[in-house]
Amino acid sequence: MKHVALSVWVIALIAGAAFAQTPTLTSGEIIGPHAFGSGNARPQAVCWYNGDLDYRQGFACDRNTLVTAAWTFDDVDWEGGKVTGFLGQFITNANTTIVATDIIVYRGMGEGEFGTLMAEVRDVTDFTLTRFGWFSNQYILEANLEGFSFNLPPDTYHIGIRVVGIGQGQAFAVTTSGSNAVGSPRGNNGRSFLQSNFFGYPLPMPWENIIGPGRWDVSFGLVCDGGYHLTLSGICPGLVRIEWRGADSNRQHAILFSRNEGGFIIQGGSCAGTQLGLGAYYLQIYNTISTGNGAGSVHAATRSGACGGYVQLIQTHSCATSNVAQIP
Repeated sequence: MKHVALSVWVIALIAGAAFAQTPTLTSGEIIGPHAFGSGNARPQAVCWYNGDLDYRQGFACDRNTLVTAAWTFDDVDWEGGKVTGFLGQFITNANTTIVATDIIVYRGMGEGEFGTLMAEVRDVTDFTLTRFGWFSNQYILEANLEGFSFNLPPDTYHIGIRVVGIGQGQAFAVTTSGSNAVGSPRGNNGRSFLQSNFFGYPLPMPWENIIGPGRWDVSFGLVCDGGYHLTLSGICPGLVRIEWRGADSNRQHAILFSRNEGGFIIQGGSCAGTQLGLGAYYLQIYNTISTGNGAGSVHAATRSGACGGYVQLIQTHSCATSNVAQIP
């Protein structure tokens, strides 16, 4: 019997007052490369990740298995840059052999319409499968697009990821509720689609129309080459994780906060004349902190005054700045 969905196991800042205390340094936590659901950190180059599996559902996303072809799509608010790889969490059934994987990207997808095709790479064989979780058929797939990478300008896209088999078995992309997500959206908005002639959906169909109401999101991720890059995750008020990658190794940088975006120009010090992406009034959460090997993280205990504010990094020796990220 061939399934379109697989029911899986249900598990029974202007002022310092915006932050409860100085963030706890946890630099060096980003150790990768296989970390999802294990308590370790994510791979260093993950610029968007929709979240860990939540054991609610699994969605068809395979080609040349018992299924001729099926795409599952989910949306990403991409900050711009080169996509160099992708990943996902999958559950397979018996006799499934994965020999390759595909990725496709559309802009403007909606019910009954694909939108504009932005990129498509098929038969990617440079990938790894890592078993994780409670069951032997749960896998993290990480694929490398070296030689086939592509650039995407800032925008909202729908990405489809599927595995390629040898004519037997099936594979399902697992759903997520946003745990350990990176970037936006973070596994809590729905807007996932199925497209499969095999299952009778030649045009994109919302998954909630197929299996019932719910915010059905998929555990997909994108790896990027974006240089000095900042990502924020967590809950505000509460503990917010500030992560960076692509920094110069073993140098110092500062973590800056403002309630608003803007174009403030630093007036004094070694970085005088540097334009930030923050508003005129900002707080240095961390004046100087080591960049470690170029990647690391700190945790900030935030109060309500920080929520919705913006964070940016600046390297104190070169005055290079990161992207601006909004506190969730």
